[in-house]
Amino acid sequence: MKAAHFLSLFALAALCPTPVLAQDDLGRSALEHEDYDKWNSVRQDAMTEDGAWAAFTVRPVDRQSLLTIRELGTQVQYTVPGGSSLRFTYDNRFAVYLIQPDPELVKKLKEDKEDVPDPQLEILDLESGQTVTLDRVRSFRLPEEASGWVAYSPAEPRAKGVAKAGKSDLEETYAIGPEGLTKIKAGEMPVASEPQPEAKEEAKGEGETKPASKEDKPKEDKDLGKVLVLRNLATGDELRFPDVTSHVFDKAGARLAMARSARDAENDGVFVMDLASGDVTQILAGRGGYQSLAFAEDGQQLVFLSDRDDYGPAKPSMSMYLWTGGPADAQKIVHEGAEGMPDGWWVASNAPRFTEDGRRIMFSTQPKHKDAGKTDKQIEKEAKEAKEDPQAQLDIWHWQDGTLQPQQLLNAARERGRSYSAIFDLKQQKMLQLANQDMPDARVDARSEHDLAIGTSSLKYEVMQSWDTQGFSDSYLIDLNTGESSLLFEKARARVSLSPEGSYLTWWDPELAHYFAMSTTDRVAINLTEGMPVGFANELHDTPSLARSYGSAGWLADDAAVLIYDRFDIWQLDPTGAEPARNLTGGKGRDEQRRYRYVSLDSEARSVDTTTPLFLSTFDEDTKASGYATLDVATGTITQELLLDERISGFRKAEQGDRVVLTRQTFRRYPDLWTTTMDFDSMSRLSNANPQQRDYLWGTAELVNYDTTDGQTMQGLLYKPDNFDPSKKYPMMVYFYERSSDRLHNYQTPSAGSSSINYSFYVSRGYVIFVPDIPYETGYPGESAAKAILPGIQSIVDKGFVDEARIGVQGHSWGGYQIAYLVTMTNVFACAESGAPVSNMTSAYGGIRWASGMSRMFQYEKTQSRIGGTLWDSRDLYLENSPVFFADKIETPLLILHNDADGAVPWYQGIELFVALRRLSKPAWMLNYNNEGHGIRKKENRLDFAKRMQQYFDHYLMDAPAPMWLSEGVPATLKGEEFGFDPVPAEVPAGAEEEEAVQTPSPAEEPVPQEEPPIKAAG
Repeated sequence: MKAAHFLSLFALAALCPTPVLAQDDLGRSALEHEDYDKWNSVRQDAMTEDGAWAAFTVRPVDRQSLLTIRELGTQVQYTVPGGSSLRFTYDNRFAVYLIQPDPELVKKLKEDKEDVPDPQLEILDLESGQTVTLDRVRSFRLPEEASGWVAYSPAEPRAKGVAKAGKSDLEETYAIGPEGLTKIKAGEMPVASEPQPEAKEEAKGEGETKPASKEDKPKEDKDLGKVLVLRNLATGDELRFPDVTSHVFDKAGARLAMARSARDAENDGVFVMDLASGDVTQILAGRGGYQSLAFAEDGQQLVFLSDRDDYGPAKPSMSMYLWTGGPADAQKIVHEGAEGMPDGWWVASNAPRFTEDGRRIMFSTQPKHKDAGKTDKQIEKEAKEAKEDPQAQLDIWHWQDGTLQPQQLLNAARERGRSYSAIFDLKQQKMLQLANQDMPDARVDARSEHDLAIGTSSLKYEVMQSWDTQGFSDSYLIDLNTGESSLLFEKARARVSLSPEGSYLTWWDPELAHYFAMSTTDRVAINLTEGMPVGFANELHDTPSLARSYGSAGWLADDAAVLIYDRFDIWQLDPTGAEPARNLTGGKGRDEQRRYRYVSLDSEARSVDTTTPLFLSTFDEDTKASGYATLDVATGTITQELLLDERISGFRKAEQGDRVVLTRQTFRRYPDLWTTTMDFDSMSRLSNANPQQRDYLWGTAELVNYDTTDGQTMQGLLYKPDNFDPSKKYPMMVYFYERSSDRLHNYQTPSAGSSSINYSFYVSRGYVIFVPDIPYETGYPGESAAKAILPGIQSIVDKGFVDEARIGVQGHSWGGYQIAYLVTMTNVFACAESGAPVSNMTSAYGGIRWASGMSRMFQYEKTQSRIGGTLWDSRDLYLENSPVFFADKIETPLLILHNDADGAVPWYQGIELFVALRRLSKPAWMLNYNNEGHGIRKKENRLDFAKRMQQYFDHYLMDAPAPMWLSEGVPATLKGEEFGFDPVPAEVPAGAEEEEAVQTPSPAEEPVPQEEPPIKAAG
């Protein structure tokens, strides 16, 4: 093992930790676990096309949400309790939304077993403020680029109650005779028998046919459609269509297509309504199911699927139909057995859609289902017979399997239902199968007009993915006119993409760390970044895998150039290699350590227009400030429009205006919505989701710099509580997960987390929190953490306000592993919590990530665990980085969280460490939340874990009394009855009162000076 940096064990100091204030001079109190549910979240719902109005929803925990519709630039707003799913009409006139019933009312009604009210549909006229409210509506839809109509689905009528017959438990019957009443025992009273039907002889005459069985008839339990209402928003007139199963507007709002399923076969089919004339045309009829309606971009064609020719089986054969307008019926264009359909395949149920130019229909095919042609009853009968004849249940693992059995089993349903891309060429009127079982992936760009697609297959290299997730694949170029594919690359790591016009192929080669381009006609590869003054691989990459690039901003018009990013700047590259690369941002990003990235203001744009100023997001890596800038490409001038020491995100611009909505956040400020214009001359607040925060103590966040043992200067985050006094000594919590400093301005909502401490909660209660960044060296992940974390802690201790005897550490998963490693080599921590830690890399290496079924080898050889070799090549490194082999060195009390359904880190890793510490008589605890995974999901379990962590850290770092679960544990016999949150009552021996009176008080019991604020008991 390399020489490690050890931080000396600090002597325990008899200093009182900074107490949790009950209340400060401003009346603010510390956060409690009961306060979590007071915090709301805010979501931006929509903005009108002209940017005049925006809508957002404030969502409380388990209470009714509040929808706000605000006129931007003014104070006019409408608030709707329970409002949701808002859409503005394309003409900016109406807001349409649902109103959900109050959750508290719903809960009460359910408890009382009463009917729960259905949502309401409300239509708000933004000009007049008038509303129309429609009761009992399930959902609604508006045309994408048209106004005037809303289609909605009313809720089902309430079912009439049916009295359920019961059975009396009184069986006291008497016979009446001359001598009075004689009790009759149960069962003795004669019962009249029911008349039996006469037996009917089965017809056996020659030539007679057996009556059709129910199985042979078309299924009668078909899914019937519901009522669809089409409403004219201007007049309020409504049309009602029965039995509708699905519907869709065309983009321009000229037509409405509906699929119907009715009791009467003649009413089944697809109907198209002309919204201008009101005419309704049935374009296909016949008993069956109709689904997946999709209009072409221009609304002149409609495609859909139907099983009308195979109606009855549980897994029917679908056909694809095309309607081209006019009175003619839709025509079947693709079906099982059609030209171009692979033998034994049929149309998959995936929704078809048109390419944007309307030349092709994209759809999917798949091998026929094993139950094709069988009815539900036949399938049930076969399942029953199989159950009566039980077979062995086992999994057969084979060394040549492409993927391991656990992964196969998890993906079995998906693989059985896998579908493959195909197209129907409308000009040639023929189907072309693109993907197949040898080349399962084919990517068609629906927005492009070129005739090419990319196919990929990694099937030959699946075995390697157990240890190399950046594995290899074969790439193909597919001709969309013929369906033929030609090999581009074999066993390559590159992921090829097509330019918008189909002129070039581009890719990042991670092995060579360069960008390449290739003309789709001459197929000659050109290195676009060779000899450039900067690299384009991630400069902070520190795992044994190949580094990724920083990505692309897109293409210029006509495939003239491609824009790519380095760490800071934007470059323009000529795909032919004829013109030199051009740094559009002039290197200003690298000079100022400021990251520039392109932001498209037009969601429909296919290319980047450099003839007008480009809009960019900015992020300062040194200060973590963020904002927006404009770039004049012709002059290279960058104008910083907005730059704040905050996190600015969620940028959204009106499609037809210059109004902008965005979020601003810091550690102290919730990310509420704000509005401005593209001039960024002023900014107005839209939401105030959590005004109650002013009633609570909070804290501040700042950047700190420190040097690692290897001399690297790193950044970290330091959180200090409100009313911070540098002359006092504070307990400190340490948390880390690789690099976190870019999240300086992230707000952390008070909550019971799934695996980690909540910064806001702990800093509110008087803790200092330190979060260091960590650089890693391959082969030495544990030692790398020590070389960064321990000097970082020392740098904070040297500032003088941390009680060095009261430092705790908490982390989960990768952070949990590093904590388990750190406590084997240092006693700097008074206590530690390690969540889901890998404690033994030798046993974990051969384990399974049960959530994905994958082997764990890849993460040790190539990714986060950073060993960089196999167990056999790097045996010593696996041992040296495994905490369990050095458990005898641990002197720090260790709390372990590891759940029995963890799908990422097998929970036996936590068990190995716990039983080792138990065997060594080291103080250790392990929490296992039953049936929880890598992180805790259930609310009650999260809250339980948050409370136990607080009690644990408060005990060791603030001298709070130890609860029962910590001091004595909770036996299995009391599971579910006793949770052990309260301290165990102390037994006072005789004479102890006199002895106690002369003892020196412990730090937590020292008298409080009169001028100090009152102390709130920790825990």
